[in-house]
Amino acid sequence: MKNATQSALSVFVVVALVLAAATPVRAEIVSTSEALALEEGSRVRATVDAYLAREEVAAELTALGVDPELARVRAAALSEAELEELAGRIHQAPAGGGVVEILGITFVVLLVLELVGVIDIFKKF
Repeated sequence: MKNATQSALSVFVVVALVLAAATPVRAEIVSTSEALALEEGSRVRATVDAYLAREEVAAELTALGVDPELARVRAAALSEAELEELAGRIHQAPAGGGVVEILGITFVVLLVLELVGVIDIFKKF
């Protein structure tokens, strides 16, 4: 039994290595504008994450019946354009204020994604 297991594992490792070596690799030069766009995207995501991590925002979300962790998960699923819009609204909103608008925007985005067929959140309803 031990030899059969070792043989099967050896075959699996060899096949995995062959397939890994057969995958094409592509390298390109990244322009400065592309690198800056990637950095900007991570900065915007960090801004939204930091805003959602604040205690007063979490308290307001809880008061509205929204789980703060669920809001963070949904914010992480937003596209870069949606995150930029959300981050712009965060900078305009007072501390703890404007959460209803942010949740409304999130709901509208989720509804549009549901109607287009990208996600399936509302299928239980």
